[in-house]
Amino acid sequence: MGRHRRLRLICIAASVAGLLAGCAGVMFGHPTAVPGKGPHGVPQPTATQIAVGANPAPSAPRMNPFVVELNPRRGSARENPYDWLQNVRSSRTQHWMLVENRASRKALAGIPQRAWIMRRLEQLQRGGSRGAATDFVVEHILYLGPDGARLPMEVAHRRGLARDGNRPALLSVYHSGGRALEPLLQPLVLVWLEMGGVYARAEVRNGLARMPAPRGARKEPDPSIALSDLFAAAQSLIDDHYTRGERLGIYGRGFGGLLAGAAITRRPEFFGAALPTGTWAEYRNIASGKCFPPTFIVTDEREGNIRPWRGYELAAALQAEQLCAHPVLIRVDGEGGAPESALEPAADELAFAAKWLGAHAPGATP
Repeated sequence: MGRHRRLRLICIAASVAGLLAGCAGVMFGHPTAVPGKGPHGVPQPTATQIAVGANPAPSAPRMNPFVVELNPRRGSARENPYDWLQNVRSSRTQHWMLVENRASRKALAGIPQRAWIMRRLEQLQRGGSRGAATDFVVEHILYLGPDGARLPMEVAHRRGLARDGNRPALLSVYHSGGRALEPLLQPLVLVWLEMGGVYARAEVRNGLARMPAPRGARKEPDPSIALSDLFAAAQSLIDDHYTRGERLGIYGRGFGGLLAGAAITRRPEFFGAALPTGTWAEYRNIASGKCFPPTFIVTDEREGNIRPWRGYELAAALQAEQLCAHPVLIRVDGEGGAPESALEPAADELAFAAKWLGAHAPGATP
């Protein structure tokens, strides 16, 4: 009995010694250098992971694991408690729009800078201060997608602007589809730049990217790939010291507006403010217990390429699940709520972004 006990102790001691030696090799050896956090803050392999065979620099680019997180889980769709909003002509939906518009008008009217923004937009629309664009520069850069692809992005700001990582910034994204883009320095962008802001426009892929599809599966556009690119573009603005998360807003219309809505449902902590138009049904099922950023949705009662209820349902879902004091507002234009001026929605959006991202009219006291 004593002999068996001694043998057991010797075996245990040998095992412990081997384990310690292995740990020492990991801790005190010279494994391949590992960078810090990668795109989207995803930690890179640690020395321990390298020791057990994880490759910190794969030879072929891989799609970031974050894409998997963004893909909606099939079969997880829940009952939609807001589908009644899809009947835009019903008295219930019309009343909901009336109440929401009234609340938004009241909140936006209380932003002191809105009056200046509206006047400035009108001046630029009439062609006033034609030389305004010469005060700004548009940088054409490439940002790294999560799989290593280089994608184009334009970044506009005032000449000589200090890149201190603390500027209010708006990011918009698009999927080109081969069509030409309009010039970036439109009135809305010019007013934002005059307020000391940075405006970025980044191309994202719409699921037709280099991702192998399962055998036999039909290829369909996958918004999660575009969403992964969106976060990579946003992170590059932070890494390049244009802004920081608390002062970075996501803005969009059309496809970009739906993607902006998806972005805040998946990573609500990433942005300081959001100005989407809605989102797809699979991204409307949001997790409870979140603090969503200040959000202002602008949509239209009339049907178009973007179904208006995608914005209605997103607003209703965010309002129901919001756990902090950040507002979730929606403006519905159209037959029942047409704006007095075509510039009013833009003025509302810029005023909302300025309030929550800390932009100020020229000469205003911060």
